[in-house]
Amino acid sequence: MTRPEIEQASRIEPFNPSMLTLARESRGLTQGELADLLAVSQGEISRVESGIRGPSESLVKMLEAKLDYPREAFYRQDVIRGLGIGELFHRKRQVIPAKVLAKSYATIHLRRIEVTRLLRAAEITECKIFRFDAYESNHSVEEIARSVRAQWHIPAGPIQSISQIIEDAGGMIIPCDFDTRRIDAVSQWVPNLPPLFFMNIHCPQDRQRYTLVHELGHMILHQSTSLQIDPCIEREADLFAAEFLMPEADIRSSLHDVSLEKLAALKLHWRVSMASLLKRATDLGKITERRARTLWMQMGARGYRTHEPTELDVRGDEPTLLTELVDLYTKDLGYSVE
Repeated sequence: MTRPEIEQASRIEPFNPSMLTLARESRGLTQGELADLLAVSQGEISRVESGIRGPSESLVKMLEAKLDYPREAFYRQDVIRGLGIGELFHRKRQVIPAKVLAKSYATIHLRRIEVTRLLRAAEITECKIFRFDAYESNHSVEEIARSVRAQWHIPAGPIQSISQIIEDAGGMIIPCDFDTRRIDAVSQWVPNLPPLFFMNIHCPQDRQRYTLVHELGHMILHQSTSLQIDPCIEREADLFAAEFLMPEADIRSSLHDVSLEKLAALKLHWRVSMASLLKRATDLGKITERRARTLWMQMGARGYRTHEPTELDVRGDEPTLLTELVDLYTKDLGYSVE
């Protein structure tokens, strides 16, 4: 389709104010900041975003140039969905400024819209990620994690590729640049789409692996419509991730006489962070609280609480499904990159 044809098609559908809001927030701009960039009043931007009035042709051209989105993006009629469980419980290291959070959420909404359009020409793998209400079950979180491993035929011991495990189960991992290290990941499961995991590309891969399984735990345990906001929910997702990545039956015997050197060696084998291994040893009662405090202090003194030794970095666990989807369009269906 040529650009004139795209512009003509865009005019058939009305301008979508919600898409302007997403485009603006994804660039980290307030209404006032966008108005300054365009040399118009904030009131004009506000009226367009609220749907009170449509934008002029000249304003649409300026939006396209300043926000760096193609014209047709503002005319898409895609449904803007809330993030659901991911919005409530995604892993955050600390309180995030509203502007930064809005930018990240807008990025997620836009990525979901793009993926939805890409999936129109692709066969979606049967989803093997099932809902297992933790509040209505007589099973512990750890038992549920073991059950998932069994149903997905995961052998004992460490998992080499979490990305492959999740994508083989029907999930889709979407790397995102959130422009902050304060958000590790957000998950979303909406009708007619596979479970989506939006992963921050700025996280170390060992943390990415743990975060993906943490989000998987939310997907499986906390999708019930009767779910109440409970402070135990994050703890349950952590318990799920710990047992899924480091099954007690497989790792317990390795967690005696824990030291920094041993944690480093175990990290290379289990492909999780030294911090996760130390926490696991503490939770399983393989190390005293006093010894754990000493090791945490030693890790802090060496800077390991911020970034563990580079030579121990986990590598080779990148998602592939999104790349394969783009390749389908560019190589098999004849679409240009643009």
